[in-house]
Amino acid sequence: ENHWRNDPMTPLPILLIHSAAAWAPDAPRYWPKYGGSRQVRLLDGAWRYGFIDGWDSGFDSMNASFRPSDGATPNMTSVPSCMDVVAGGAGGYLGPRGVGLFRTSFRSPAAGSAVRLQFQSCSFYCRVWVNGREVGDHLAGGYVAFALDVPADALSPDGGGENELFVLADNRFNATTAPMHTGGDFWHYGGITRSVELHAVPEAGPLLWRAHVVPSSSAVEAEQPDGAPAAVDISLVLSGVEGGREELKGQGELGGKEESGGAVGGSPRCGGGAACPAPVYYFSLAFDGGEAVARNGTASGGTVRLEGVPVPDAKPWSPDAPHLHTLTVSMGGQSVTERFGLRRFGVDKATARLTLNGEVAKLVGWNHHTQWPVTAASPTDEQLDADIALLRKGGANLVRGAHYPHDPRWLDRLDEAGILFWSETLGPAVSVANTKDWAFFMVHQKRQLSEMIDNAINHAAVFAWGWFNEGPSDHPEACPAYGACSALARARDPTRFTTWADDHKTSGALLRARELSPMRGLMIDCPSTGAEPATSTRASSPSTTTPAGTRPSRRVCGTASRRRWPRGGERGVAGEGRVSARRDQL
Repeated sequence: ENHWRNDPMTPLPILLIHSAAAWAPDAPRYWPKYGGSRQVRLLDGAWRYGFIDGWDSGFDSMNASFRPSDGATPNMTSVPSCMDVVAGGAGGYLGPRGVGLFRTSFRSPAAGSAVRLQFQSCSFYCRVWVNGREVGDHLAGGYVAFALDVPADALSPDGGGENELFVLADNRFNATTAPMHTGGDFWHYGGITRSVELHAVPEAGPLLWRAHVVPSSSAVEAEQPDGAPAAVDISLVLSGVEGGREELKGQGELGGKEESGGAVGGSPRCGGGAACPAPVYYFSLAFDGGEAVARNGTASGGTVRLEGVPVPDAKPWSPDAPHLHTLTVSMGGQSVTERFGLRRFGVDKATARLTLNGEVAKLVGWNHHTQWPVTAASPTDEQLDADIALLRKGGANLVRGAHYPHDPRWLDRLDEAGILFWSETLGPAVSVANTKDWAFFMVHQKRQLSEMIDNAINHAAVFAWGWFNEGPSDHPEACPAYGACSALARARDPTRFTTWADDHKTSGALLRARELSPMRGLMIDCPSTGAEPATSTRASSPSTTTPAGTRPSRRVCGTASRRRWPRGGERGVAGEGRVSARRDQL
């Protein structure tokens, strides 16, 4: 059809990620690291590609009858890259809006084994098929990582057999497919803009997905000789594959107990049809490459939680000395190595100023956008390094992640450089109506917030979780939405601040700052506006994807529902550059 854009794209360079760590070939070159049977490799590189151009192509990205065989991919492009292609074949401002179709292949890790696909970003709306079978889609914003499980029966039956991966990415503004993309004074890029990971899933026993490691919440406000905790709280996130749906369980403030002793291995099985007790999992912990210590613990909701685990030879993280520790968790032949830092954020009681490790800290820095000429939202390592150098040259110890979750490579660099980071969800131009839409918008907003925390919680540089940039904070009826985000973030992570950028000054009527503390966040009162509706509680249980066949139907994915801005950009593209000229001082 004449909607297909068949001019060849110029492939962009495949990213090589800088780090002092030793990385396995084809493995993600950012944290965490994986070992043993925990096989992970990147699917980055040259993919087949096609593009359906234009706002008014009539193409419905949520059409249930669409199949990968219906989508032409006559060109080649590099993944990651942006599909906002301008003259000359490079990603840039004012690129076209439309639908990108991406196709590649991968080999099954073993016969009878499932896999998990992790997209570090796919923008705006993303829909995924494997061997013609749809495995899910993602509506919670194009700048946050998400995962999809692919069951074994969707893969080639032969171990090492070829499988086709087909991805649809729609970068058109639309209240149904892209509810988080509400606008803003910067260009929203589309496509598979960051790396794609292939994770092998064990045939028996749970997948050791991640180990979330934060300074011990019981010690965050305790007086320490050096001002920083010397222990950590660890959440081992275990998950499995069930019917092609994402089963990331236990990503929240969950129970569990810490026990010592036991052997490293899998969990015991129940027999005889008897009801099974809470499963006990056996694993080992090794800090900084040291001796592995055997542990075991019960799982609640798919998470084993350990509290107050001492870190041997603990050293604090700070801008002056950004010391980083590692933790390797081994279980059932799998291992995951996470990197973290020990630091404590607080508030000086006498002056109400922010403190770091018990000392008053003056934070000086800039906003940072992932927005470059040519490489757009898929920067090279050299570009990220250059921005770190600019921040250091300017004497910065703070950077705000405007206005969306950022690349894990960027967070790695901030950890290493000792530069604090304000991490926020996508959401400029959020309206009062958005904040009152508990059946749809707020479901995906809370999902986006949970996904951002899932993927950034171990980064020492992150000192605050934020949302709703310059949103409707002067409207009391928006208060429950702000409160719900704050409550979710505090429950997930009590060691950091919660915040938002407020441009309403004294007219910001939603909150009363009763207390400011990482342990409690900014306490929010909602005067006579009610609370989050009870019917929205399903959004509190994070699920990173919308399973195939469960898409919303109350909004029409067509021209009538499309939110438009002039083709020249989203309310003024040039309003904020990569490193803003505005200087934030806290």
